Order: sequence, then structure tokens, then C-alpha cells
Amino acid sequence: MENTHNPKNVPRPKVSVNEHRLLVDPNKSKKLAAMANKLPVDLSVKALPASVPKAVSGLKSELDIELQQARGLIDKRINEIMNSLPQGKREKLFSLRFGSVAAIKSLAITAAFHKLAIHAPHTNLRVLKSVNYHGDTV
Repeated sequence: MENTHNPKNVPRPKVSVNEHRLLVDPNKSKKLAAMANKLPVDLSVKALPASVPKAVSGLKSELDIELQQARGLIDKRINEIMNSLPQGKREKLFSLRFGSVAAIKSLAITAAFHKLAIHAPHTNLRVLKSVNYHGDTV
């Protein structure tokens, strides 16, 4: 008897996943429109105050410049993700999906870029592979 479930001979179909922000278009829902009208106009989330000095002592100037750029990209991406989440549950939902902000900042820069899906071809990740957000070696 032949095995018909041989995974080597059966080509697997490719799967694509699409993320949608809302299930209902806000323009088509009266309740969502009413909720949006009640909210204040400016809901921007400020990045957590960085306790990191502008220039970390002991680092090479090239590393310092790349580290500043990487910090800006990480902060920008964290703010983008936080702004896309519901206001009352931002921290909790972010930590469930990505881990805490402090944990991400303690990762190596390359790992943080991978976890947050940051694509920055102009950033020299070879220089930053052993350094975290704060400039400490990992």
C-alpha cells in the first residue's frame, strides 16, 4: 500500500496574511464616528524620556552616529505601533506582542530591528550588532 500523505511529493500552498486595523470602516459606522468625534484631536504618544546622554563616552564616532540613528528609528517605530493600538490598552497590547519597551531597548540593535520589523538599509548594522539601545555591549 502506498503512502498518499508523503510531504516530500506534495507541494504546499503559500499562505499570505493580511493585517487590518479595523473590521469596520470608520466612515460607515455611526458609533465609531461618534467615538472619534469625542476624542481630542491630538493623540500623539510621546516617547519615553531617554535617560541616555546624546554622546555615549568611550564609543567610536562612527558607532555613536549609527547608534543615534538606530535609536531614532526604534523610537519612531515604537510610537507608530503604540499609536495604532487602542488608547487604554497600548502598553499591555504592545507588551503582549513585542515585550516591554525596556526589554526591547535591552536587546541588541539588530535583534530590536528584527523584532519591530524595521527595515533601514542605510543603517550599518554590522557596527551595531553587539550594542544595545543604551550603548552597552550585549
